[in-house]
Amino acid sequence: MDGKGLARIGCALLVGVGIAFPLGFMLGGRDGSSQVQQSQTSQTATRREFYSPKILTDPYFFDQQRRNVEALEDVCRRTGQSCREAREARHWLEKLAIKE
Repeated sequence: MDGKGLARIGCALLVGVGIAFPLGFMLGGRDGSSQVQQSQTSQTATRREFYSPKILTDPYFFDQQRRNVEALEDVCRRTGQSCREAREARHWLEKLAIKE
């Protein structure tokens, strides 16, 4: 393959990407309106709000962190290990709960 053939392939590739990329956004429906509706209607901890910019106030995230802290505290009680981490995690979780 000569230089002209490679240049044509490169140009075709760039044109294809230039068409496919915006077309993917249009067909994917990335307008954000459905995301806003979902975040307004769902305030339970049954699922995580993936597109929420405020992860620390997400009920699902907070519930998962609470479970992690409880698991650390359980390990501390049973084995005596990771007690410092459990105390710091509990302190962080309580501070997070105050901000809500």
